[in-house]
This record gives sequence, C-alpha cells and structure tokens, in this order.
Amino acid sequence: MSRNEDGPLILVVEDDPIVRGFIVRTLKRASYRCLVAGSAEEALQVSSQVEEPIDLLILDIMLPDSWGTRLVQDIQAQHPYARVILASGHTADDPVLAAGVQARDPEIPFLNKPFTPDELVETVVSLLGRGSDLKGDPDRGSDRSADG
Repeated sequence: MSRNEDGPLILVVEDDPIVRGFIVRTLKRASYRCLVAGSAEEALQVSSQVEEPIDLLILDIMLPDSWGTRLVQDIQAQHPYARVILASGHTADDPVLAAGVQARDPEIPFLNKPFTPDELVETVVSLLGRGSDLKGDPDRGSDRSADG
C-alpha cells in the first residue's frame, strides 16, 4: 500500500505484470492506495482478507482463470459499495468481447488498452474523486464527481 493511509483503496486485478505495475505506479502517484492481484483467485483472497472497504475495482476483462465481469459480482458480494472500471486490450481482436463491452452497464467505465496515465487517473477521479477526498467517508458508494 502507499504512504497515504487515508485515500481510497483500489483493488487492481491484472494478469500482465507490466500493465499491473503501470496501473499501480500511476495510481500511487495520484495518492490512491492499491491492493494487487494477478488472477481472479488471488483477487478473491485479497478482497476477503482486507479489513476495510474496497472503494474501486480495476479489472482486466480477460483473466487466465475467470472473466473480470464474473469476478465483479463475487467481490461486490464482499464489498457492495465498490465501484468498477473494466479494461481490455482484446476488443479489437474479438468481436464477441467487443459486443460484450458495448452491452455492459453504461455506469461501468471501460478503458481500452493501451491507455495513458491521464486516462486512467481521469476515469478513477470521475468515480472516486481525488486521492484523499474520501478520508473516512462512510458513504463510499455515493455519487461523487471529480469536483467532490
């Protein structure tokens, strides 16, 4: 976790260690705290062991052991107020996956890989606010804009 113990907590689930590292470094620079997992199984273990609410899930849609969309349901059973961002670099190659992304809940943002640090942070801010905005906010699942 980062030095900022009061900022929003984000679970990053990404099987590619390079992409996972990029996401975590970008989020920590923006004052978010991160938990990481490289698979659905690991994400379920991490989410069940953390003692505080997870504010946001950033999930790769295609994981080696599950679909990210299925994992969302499992983690939100433990952390019902967790927001979600889905990501994939395979939508151009897979018309079925592309159709699934288009059919997803419009409230769930989608990042097409590769994405920039600015795109990632802007998407997170649109859901959570800035890195330390939530300090102890019991209503973590409420609608928040980038303005707070």
